[in-house]
Amino acid sequence: MKSLSSGQCVSCKSLQKQQGLTLISWIFVIAILAFCGMFAFRIVPMYAENVYVVNALKSLAEPGAQVNEMSDAEIRKRLLNFYMVNNVRSEGPQNIVIDRKSKSLLIKIDYENRTNLFYNIDIVTSFQNHLDGDHLALCCKPAADQRATKY
Repeated sequence: MKSLSSGQCVSCKSLQKQQGLTLISWIFVIAILAFCGMFAFRIVPMYAENVYVVNALKSLAEPGAQVNEMSDAEIRKRLLNFYMVNNVRSEGPQNIVIDRKSKSLLIKIDYENRTNLFYNIDIVTSFQNHLDGDHLALCCKPAADQRATKY
């Protein structure tokens, strides 16, 4: 190590000059982390609830479920029971549309969730979950997306 005339080493001198973040920088970093945390605490429950909606549709698509032979009331009852067991409380997933055209069955659960981020700023998420009775393996994607990936 090189010595300085005052008896201190060069590496020790550079360590003394190093400084951390200033108070304003720390406040800025903490504010950004707090905003990201608040955003995550508002968004994650909405997506977690949608996972339960997707799982409810997948439970209808299980082998042996014979969803095409179920009545509309039976389909609604199974979905609502699944929601009750898994604590799905928002009103959006309750919008179950069952469309029967000729031999085909299409179950749609399209909804939006809105939550207040702070003051007058809201977060809106939109979910589209579809189950096609003819293509049970392609569960939970909108029918237009299924056709696009199929060809």
